[in-house]
Amino acid sequence: MSIPRREGLIYWHYATKWTSDISMQAMSLQINLGNAGALILEEQSASIVIVSAVGIAVLLILILARVQRTEARLSLVALVLITVPILALCIPASWYVVRSMLIPTKAAEIELADLEATLGLEFYLHWSSDSGRYLVVRNSAGVVRQHLSAFDWTHWPRTSVYLINDGRVAVLGPTYDDYIVDPKRRTIETLWNGTPSDTWTYFGAFDFRNEKLVFIPASEQRECTATRGVTEPSAARPEGRSDRCDQEALKY
Repeated sequence: MSIPRREGLIYWHYATKWTSDISMQAMSLQINLGNAGALILEEQSASIVIVSAVGIAVLLILILARVQRTEARLSLVALVLITVPILALCIPASWYVVRSMLIPTKAAEIELADLEATLGLEFYLHWSSDSGRYLVVRNSAGVVRQHLSAFDWTHWPRTSVYLINDGRVAVLGPTYDDYIVDPKRRTIETLWNGTPSDTWTYFGAFDFRNEKLVFIPASEQRECTATRGVTEPSAARPEGRSDRCDQEALKY
């Protein structure tokens, strides 16, 4: 289940993912930048950034408010002049960190022409408990991003896409990280085990090709979603699951 706390430019995103009898919860601060993407900070990082910014601002206000003498003010200015070059040296490293949160390292998108929407997959460098994997649904009304729970997209990128007769889309990820997408309503919900899937139509899969994330249509490769050695008998589309997915072996 995915519940955006607030629609618009900046909002908290709260998601719950259930696997068997275990629930995993994650909260992130997402700053929507439109077509440019979104700045995504997971809960711990967002808390550190917000608290640090507020603390520094309050400290500077208190210092300037209490400094009365000219000599003390000059000392404060000298301290600032010394600090600025040091901070300047940190800018490249800081930009690298910010860029990794703002711009996905790998990204691909496929048009769902009949549904008047696009479905995308974004991989970000992750810094803590965030998997760095996001599913993106876009239509004329807006964009919604869903954090996916499957880790290690570097080695397990393959994410399969299926069309459902009612206009929705099923997205199956590694280790049963599965979702149901409604492109028209822009909703992304957990796909529960036991969901009937025998009438689904395999559409294709996101996977790496020549070190780039691309969408490989069903006409080029057979369906395969990696389980990474985990067995879940009641999972949807069991015929399309395998421990590993070898692209060469999947070619017709």
